Amino acid sequence: MLLPFRGFDESGELRIYVSGDLPHWRQSGCTYFVTFRLADSVPKPLVDRWEEEKSVWLRKLGASGDATAESLENLPPLERRRFERHFAKLLNECLDGCEGECLLRDPHVAQLVSEALYHFCPARVIVGDSVVMPNHVHALMCPNDAGGFQLEGVLQSIKSFTSNAINRLLGTPGRVVWQKHSYDHIVRDQEQLIAFQRYIRANPVKAKLRTGESILREAEYELSMQ
Repeated sequence: MLLPFRGFDESGELRIYVSGDLPHWRQSGCTYFVTFRLADSVPKPLVDRWEEEKSVWLRKLGASGDATAESLENLPPLERRRFERHFAKLLNECLDGCEGECLLRDPHVAQLVSEALYHFCPARVIVGDSVVMPNHVHALMCPNDAGGFQLEGVLQSIKSFTSNAINRLLGTPGRVVWQKHSYDHIVRDQEQLIAFQRYIRANPVKAKLRTGESILREAEYELSMQ
């Protein structure tokens, strides 16, 4: 089954807000490259270093030293995209180093998470390619905006369900499983969609994982712009 895809509309309505490490961009009908990670996947000293680097970056551009929606909206579009790409790259490089306890290396836990990603398809969200790595998850997701479902709500449901299920499975009630904030990036066009698909599919090899240490699911898209 081919999945629908619509690229980012430069002239369309756009909502931007900041929650966590990076700005989040929202446009109805778009597909997003999503990353969410385990609570212990990035060491705190590294997080603190990134926060300082963000403040320095913004001050050099004449914006506020805090990564607020207002300060980022005041940046030229090219600088905003450079900011997002740079810090997303730092995050992904760290995650591929498999820091932390890596609960998702357990095949039973990984399978639980992989199945949960697709549980709400297609009523709330369409999920394309995905990979469950030892300490994080990547997926291509298009929420059903027309049905009233926003990406952040869908992700919260998935993370809440899997957190409780993982704790039951491992006998660790009350444990904080996921980092609160997720990363997402609007897929701008067909070229970028293919690039994200390739990234997801190559991630286990890039991270030098052994067979059974990840779960990869692939999808195909109807590549026609609307």
